[in-house]
Amino acid sequence: MPIRDYDTKDTIAAIATFPSAAALGVIKISGKKAVSIARRIFLPKDKKKDIEKAKSYTLHYGWIIQPSGKGKEIIDEVLVSVMRAPYSYTREDVIEISSHGGILILNKILKLVLKSGARLAKPGEFSYRAFLNGRLDIIQLQAIADIIETKTEKALFSLSRQLRGDFSKTILAVKNEIKDVNSMLEACINFPEEDVKEDLPQAKRKIKKVREGIKKVLDNYSVSRILHEGARCVICGPANAGKSTLFNRILKRERSIVTRIPGTTRDTIEETVTLKGVPLRIYDTAGIIEADDFISRSAVRKSYEAVEKADLVVFMFDSSRPVSREDLSLLDRIKDKNIIILINKIDLSCRINEIQLKSLNKPLVKISALKNIGIDKLENAVFDAVYTKGIGREDNIVVLAEWQAQVLRSILFHLDEAERFINEGFTLDFVTLALNGAFDELSKLSGDKADENILNSIFSRFCIGK
Repeated sequence: MPIRDYDTKDTIAAIATFPSAAALGVIKISGKKAVSIARRIFLPKDKKKDIEKAKSYTLHYGWIIQPSGKGKEIIDEVLVSVMRAPYSYTREDVIEISSHGGILILNKILKLVLKSGARLAKPGEFSYRAFLNGRLDIIQLQAIADIIETKTEKALFSLSRQLRGDFSKTILAVKNEIKDVNSMLEACINFPEEDVKEDLPQAKRKIKKVREGIKKVLDNYSVSRILHEGARCVICGPANAGKSTLFNRILKRERSIVTRIPGTTRDTIEETVTLKGVPLRIYDTAGIIEADDFISRSAVRKSYEAVEKADLVVFMFDSSRPVSREDLSLLDRIKDKNIIILINKIDLSCRINEIQLKSLNKPLVKISALKNIGIDKLENAVFDAVYTKGIGREDNIVVLAEWQAQVLRSILFHLDEAERFINEGFTLDFVTLALNGAFDELSKLSGDKADENILNSIFSRFCIGK
């Protein structure tokens, strides 16, 4: 739903909780008519009370009613919250009706609200009004969208800080730094008779400081993405090495077909498991074999694609077979990836050259997936390989969406340019031009110059009641 379709003059309403059999449900109303709508359908227990005169942040007990041929029909026993503008989520008058849960009762109350002068809210429309009215910036909006979908407590911790405004304050400070440097340099341009030799080193130091701060946030991007989405861990290797057996062992259920026939797995299978409290997106792939038919070639191609996108590759060998030239060739092809060498079937007689594999200088673990031997050691190795780096510094990690990371890369480019122009003796006009480019990108990040496509992307992930 494009944001241009949102009419901010209307009073909007929606069910804010999941409509199902539950103890409680909430209907939210926002806009100029919110309080008057509540007055039409709410009968307070204290009949002397007038909800339209209620103060902000007050809670009122009573019943939702609707006119009927016999007078007033009681629909449900409720609590009504009143939040006056501008002290609400949307900075408009907001009413929240807490009723009993259940699809029928919630829909019946919502219909009454809509009949009394509100319209049904569109996805994310409450949050859009909060953004439009200055209650939230685009960084906080993105944090809300990510909080809803996050899978780990560590990511939730960081996102909660972003929702509180910590990252927004950092971006504002960076904007002010760049503005100060630009003002200083423009003064030098406007008053060329002044000596700029003292100003340039100071400008360079400030640019470097800002640049290092942005780079630090970007350096943690891969860790933040893993914290939020889960790491991609691909099990690969030669056919019949036991990949599917291990996959099933980790999942603790029969997910992949296991046979003695090489090449049983013909597609890439994905599942999510929790490893030490954090998610792991684990992939079982087809064995790397010399394919002689279309289906096998397609399966091997998908295995290669999965390996290319992996955060971690668990390369499995069969202990009862020597390492082949093809295995070493594939390992060399992905040598720059994060890899764990896994020797499976240690319950069988060993024919593999361990010294050859140890020379690869990658973590090496020995297991028997069939006999459930060494699985705990593998899990520890996986956790260390993916999460240990940077995981203990969650206070410093900013969970970034891809568009935010892209904007930060663009800011870094402009700052690099500004620094280069100073070092190479370019005129100050070039430096200020580069800094203006960085400032404009920062304005996109903070939402001062919000991109409609980005806003549409964020709000498309919100439910109707958010």
